[in-house]
This record gives sequence, C-alpha cells and structure tokens, in this order.
Amino acid sequence: MNKVWQIGFLLLFLWMGMTLSWELNRAVASENASQSGQSDQTVPLELFRQAFEEFVSQQPDLKSSEAVISRLKVVRNHPVPAGEVDIQLLRTNNRPLSRYVRVKAVVSVDGIPANNAEVSAWLDVFESVVCAARDLPQGHVLKSRDLCVERRNISKSMDEVVRDAGPLVGFVAKHTVRKGDMVKHWMVEKKPVVTRGDQVTILVESGLLRVTIPGMVLDDGFAGETVAVENGMSNKKIFARVIDEVTVRVDI
Repeated sequence: MNKVWQIGFLLLFLWMGMTLSWELNRAVASENASQSGQSDQTVPLELFRQAFEEFVSQQPDLKSSEAVISRLKVVRNHPVPAGEVDIQLLRTNNRPLSRYVRVKAVVSVDGIPANNAEVSAWLDVFESVVCAARDLPQGHVLKSRDLCVERRNISKSMDEVVRDAGPLVGFVAKHTVRKGDMVKHWMVEKKPVVTRGDQVTILVESGLLRVTIPGMVLDDGFAGETVAVENGMSNKKIFARVIDEVTVRVDI
C-alpha cells in the first residue's frame, strides 16, 4: 500500500512540474508577444481621414468648391514600425475628383516609406454654377436675365457645368432648358443670331427720341457684335449692334 502511495505522489509531482513548465513557457511567450507589439503600430483611420481632407483641399480643380467626404475606407492598412507617421496621398488618374474617389496612400515612419495603402471615399462637390432663371426654349438667344448663379452639387457633371454666366450671353439654346436646371456646355452653342440677308428693325435712340427703321443685315453676326446693315429707307450702309434675331441698334 505504501508503494502505491509513493507511486501516486511521484506522478502528482511530475504533473505539477509539467504544469508549471507550461505556465512558464506561456508567460514567456506572452511577454515576447507584448514586446513585439510595442515595435509595431496600426495607423488610425482618423489620420487617413485628416490626410484625405488636406489632400482634397489642395487640389487645383476644387479650389472654389465645397467638398463633403463620406464613406471613407482604407485598404491594406498593415502595421508599421513605431515612430512618427506621415501619409502622402497620390492621384492614380486625371479624372475629376468627385463621387467615388480612390487614391494611393504612401505611409512613412520617421521619413522612411513603410507601407502602401489605398484610401477610397465618396466625394460630393458643391459649387456656384450657372442655372436657367426661366424656361429657355430651343433656339432661344441667351440674355443675362435668362441666367442665374446658384450653389449646386455638381459631382455627376463636373466637366459639363458652366461657372461664369457672362460668356454665355448671345449663345443659342440647342435644347429646351427648364427653369432651375444647370446650364451645361452641350446645351448651348455659339451661332449667328442674324445672317446675311435677314430683315431686321434698326433701332435708333437718343435721349427721349426713339426711331425704328427697316433694314437688311449684310453680315452674319452674334449677339452684341457690330454688323453692317443696309438702311431700308436710304439704302445706305450703316453699322449697328445685334440685339436679337430681329433687332439691331445704332449706338449714338
């Protein structure tokens, strides 16, 4: 019986020794892992967001715009060595920055490149653009009162919108444009308002005096341009400024 107890105590001692060894090895491994973790860091998403906001604000094609960033994501944000982190974002194409945007992110630590990540986000761009102040039928010659400038989300059509109303005066609407619609380049065309041979009214104003004379256009002309016109009463050639399709004006 004593022999059995001795064997039992021996087995218990061996088991306790093995258990202690396992615990010691696990503690050492945990300590090594902890020390290893101290040498690496994961770059916070907020740093990528700050870098992306600064990147967007520095783009020449967005200088006069208000950009609203949403749905920002980072791909391949691998751990990097401990140290001061700097993120440089680079465009991968020449397309306008709007709607879904994806850029390369070079992550450096203490000035040394440590990782190449990728940042993507949804970008809504708001800008002051030219809109129709009233319904503009097809063939209508645009005047300043036909146009207004409003702040709009142009993310879907950055290359098509018009930002300055002035140069559009005298252009012709190629299609019907509804009141409130953004005026886009393809909607209008520069087309002579009057052409050689057109019958027009020559308007002469001086103070309270206002005289209208029938005439015929001798040159093609755009709105605001000066063209040669034949006076229908004297048959003499005079020069007048094109007002619209049926009116030219002699400036005195």
